[in-house]
Amino acid sequence: MMNLTDISGGDASKYRLIGDRVLAYRFAVPHDAELYLGDVLKITDSVKGLTFFAKVNDLLHDCNFADPKWDTRPHTEHFYGIGEDVFILVEAMPLGYVGGDGAFRKPRTLPAKFSRVERPEARDFAFLSQVMGEIEVGVMKTGQGVLKDVRVALHAQVMRQHMGVFATTGMGKSNFMKVFCASCMQAREFGLLIVDPHGEYVAGGRSSSGEATMGLLHYQAGRDGLAVFSTRSEDYRRRYHLDQLYLDYDDFRAPDLLLLYEHSPPQREVVEMLESTPGSDVIDFFQSTDFATFDAGTYTGRHPRIANDLKNFSPSTLSVMQRRIAGMMNRNRGFFRRQGSSIPDILKALHENKVVLIDIPGMSEQSELFVLSIITRKIMRSHQGEEAGGEGEPRQVLITIEEAQRVLGSGSGSTRTFREAAMEGRKFGVGLCVVTQQPKNIDARVLAQLNTFVVMGLSDRGDRDTIASSAKQDLSRLDTEIQTLEAGEAVISTIGIPFPVSTRIHLFEEYIADLNRRPAATPIDDGLEKGF
Repeated sequence: MMNLTDISGGDASKYRLIGDRVLAYRFAVPHDAELYLGDVLKITDSVKGLTFFAKVNDLLHDCNFADPKWDTRPHTEHFYGIGEDVFILVEAMPLGYVGGDGAFRKPRTLPAKFSRVERPEARDFAFLSQVMGEIEVGVMKTGQGVLKDVRVALHAQVMRQHMGVFATTGMGKSNFMKVFCASCMQAREFGLLIVDPHGEYVAGGRSSSGEATMGLLHYQAGRDGLAVFSTRSEDYRRRYHLDQLYLDYDDFRAPDLLLLYEHSPPQREVVEMLESTPGSDVIDFFQSTDFATFDAGTYTGRHPRIANDLKNFSPSTLSVMQRRIAGMMNRNRGFFRRQGSSIPDILKALHENKVVLIDIPGMSEQSELFVLSIITRKIMRSHQGEEAGGEGEPRQVLITIEEAQRVLGSGSGSTRTFREAAMEGRKFGVGLCVVTQQPKNIDARVLAQLNTFVVMGLSDRGDRDTIASSAKQDLSRLDTEIQTLEAGEAVISTIGIPFPVSTRIHLFEEYIADLNRRPAATPIDDGLEKGF
């Protein structure tokens, strides 16, 4: 009979490193130890004088018994007691180590055998404060808890190298984006463009669970870092000091139609033929021409060049394009007009490193993409012009694309503007913030351009595999943790922070309350009517 006694907390065989790989640690802990996926642990190597850090990525029951079926035999408890030979085997992913100089390095060496494993304290992560950036988003998470003194903040200078935010519905994507916006308003390190067709970013709205939320206007201490261009009523705009959004005919280019409609090959040829033609000329030509009698040879209207370019197209193709242009104008008539555009003011605000919010509540998905396409093209052309002028480092802008699979999906040929920004934008100071619930539907070539990944809960294995294969840091061994993330939690992989950081994202309402209490804050209702 084998009746073993329970282990004591001082058992020398537990909490000691027994792994044998530089990129995978193993150690045993008592059978009743309370450890969780994602726990960050400290490994003290007294032989080399180094302190290693590792993240728990799997937990298994194990034992030292030779009988592999000991725990399913009849009367197991009579013959086997739960003692020192029964334990939890922990598998952990090395994060790196800190040497005597206090610098953090990647895990290119092993801790000595049987090095002591223990829980770190906040002061053990002092090195992280040296590698964090300016754009704060949350606090470091470890297992079920957080290290409230370890703030997680992204680096502003890497935003031109594109960011991806991946989250299933209800996992806190909108809250993250508002926290990100508030930090950008505070830091003023680059311009951030975000188009909001739901009207939730200005003064708040409802979360996916139906709870009331605040908006960016509630962050009054950072109000100088926000510019809002809105299609709302004059009374609303005056109440909250918002600018009116206008685009004019010359902002438009024929390829913008590719986002709004499915096109046949001849129709696509018409678009390509007119790509460089000013939008006002294209609109005037199609508004003033009767294609039932159109003949380029006898055309006497105001646009003979366009008529000559389109002389080989059938009247039916041109009539379809005419109806589509008319539909585009009618759908966007609330902000699309012959002359007078907000684009110069939008560019000015972005180049002043403000958050620029395009507030178009109630507008269709087509209108959202229409606005975003035009502004993105204008930003790219402006920055390409700066590059050609050789005036030093280009100004930095980050463009947010919500539901990005609509325009950056694999096989889509109608999104030239966004693909150009994804592939070439970084050298002109233009980055994309790609937000999606379905990363597997984003073109792999676009994902490969992203250098910052904010991964919230993703239940679909295909999505998680896509993320793991595209991230610059190894996320494959964090698959189980990502699958079990709760709302408001994320794994963040970015340049400048030496390992993927599990993060508890700030709750937006609490975060802006904290920001508003910091020095130089103005009253939350300053400049606004009472109530939202």
